[in-house]
Amino acid sequence: MSTAPVKCSLALIDDHEVVREGLRALLAQSGHTPVVYCGDKPHEAALTGAQVALLDVDLGPSSSSVSDSVQLLTEAGTHVLLLSAYEDSVAIRSALNCGALGFVAKRVSLEALIEAIEVVANGELYLSMDLASILSLAPETPDLSPRELHALRLYASGLKLSAVAATMGISPHTAKEYLDRVRTKYAHVGRTARTRTQMFAEAQRDGLLDL
Repeated sequence: MSTAPVKCSLALIDDHEVVREGLRALLAQSGHTPVVYCGDKPHEAALTGAQVALLDVDLGPSSSSVSDSVQLLTEAGTHVLLLSAYEDSVAIRSALNCGALGFVAKRVSLEALIEAIEVVANGELYLSMDLASILSLAPETPDLSPRELHALRLYASGLKLSAVAATMGISPHTAKEYLDRVRTKYAHVGRTARTRTQMFAEAQRDGLLDL
């Protein structure tokens, strides 16, 4: 293979052992990218100080959202490249908003994967036809302030308006104002979030809820 060796350490994060061990073996055989972590725990990978994390978009129902995983890894100084067999446009867009630098499908060739790792290792965004297609299909996400997001999470989790206000240390009137702003911002991007159920569904779709 003509591609030059990647001068970075890599964390492989996938909940399927066969997939991650297969990737590690392929990278080792090709002489590229030393793997310093191979498992399914983003918080463990973050402790290794890996320069790049190849992160599966869906680590299973018991895991944190991909956005939370990206934020954890980027805060540890690790560049994140997303990997998935499925093109979940909402999750991928949310992860990119949190700092991920690209996406590769599991069907890509080893050479294409290595190219993507090289780009991300330099702190650059890896753009591909797959990513362009995914982003063109993803719904627009409203730009919520931290307080609006906090109110949304509390209310969507099932708390009454008075409990939301008490938790945030504000009046019920102010809590209602935050939630009204959330509804308005969703409406501005063409999405309906009037009721608690609709708010929950849309926020979950955007990866905004800590479930």
